[in-house]
Amino acid sequence: MAEPAGEFKSKRTGFTLTKTADGQIQQTTSYEGTATGFGAFFGTMTLTQPLEEAGANSGTCTWIAKVIGEDKSISADLADGTWERMGSDLRFKVLLKNNLSDGRKLRCEGVADSEAGTFEGQIYEI
Repeated sequence: MAEPAGEFKSKRTGFTLTKTADGQIQQTTSYEGTATGFGAFFGTMTLTQPLEEAGANSGTCTWIAKVIGEDKSISADLADGTWERMGSDLRFKVLLKNNLSDGRKLRCEGVADSEAGTFEGQIYEI
């Protein structure tokens, strides 16, 4: 497996549950943090599930972030991914395929820890 190109660390800054137009549950968690080679980021992870799957242990997610580089440049990150609960803990392994506004593509692997309020992991170049 390839070596990570960097890492990201963030803290949860918000959490919202809403009902979608088609009656599903939408969970939105906001994070603020830093990433190697990128500077600061402000991102949101979203999971959408039917009511009867509210207790699921895996599923799909999306990620969107704005990044403020060390040089004060602004860029964006859109990603699709998957999540999977880690045992009985409130920790979830998250795998993302990221598309950056500058054309680069990355892969991120991390852990979202609901109790600690963190989302941390590694960044890989594709």
